[in-house]
Amino acid sequence: MRRFVHIVTGLALLVLLLGLGVAMIHMAYYPDHWAQCLADWREERGWGLLAGLGVIALVLVHVVSGCVGRAHGEPYLSFQHNGTTVSILLRAVNEFIGKIGDEFAAIVSLKPCVHARGRSIDIDLELRIRAGTQIPELCQLLQERVRDSLQQNMGLTNIKHIRVQVKELVGEAGPQEDLLDGDA
Repeated sequence: MRRFVHIVTGLALLVLLLGLGVAMIHMAYYPDHWAQCLADWREERGWGLLAGLGVIALVLVHVVSGCVGRAHGEPYLSFQHNGTTVSILLRAVNEFIGKIGDEFAAIVSLKPCVHARGRSIDIDLELRIRAGTQIPELCQLLQERVRDSLQQNMGLTNIKHIRVQVKELVGEAGPQEDLLDGDA
């Protein structure tokens, strides 16, 4: 609803400014007509006051509807937990998930991307991992760890998908080490 109000007030302000531009062009060609209009407005102060207050209110509603409830336009993930509404900045959730990659010796870098899909979330994980890693096992352990951490630490229970994409294998495959262990 707030977005709708912002769009409508923006359009109204656009029409108002276009009308003002047309009026200024008209004033340049018919100055006597405008002198009479201004004289009439001075006599009927109520209409001028009402129009001025209306424009100020329109600008204020437009500004407020565009910025209330947002931190620099960044999206939030909002959900109900124990009868309260919790809102977490998506960037914060991504940073939290990114730190989970430090728990696995095989992961060189982890780039998460959380997507809100109605009442559930999807998570895409892009990985750079060390060569020689058992990729299916690593992906399964990482998915379980991410799901468990989000449920326990943030209360996020509606996780629909966690997709893992291995973007790069780093280094050469050497002797088999236990790279899946969380004790890196």
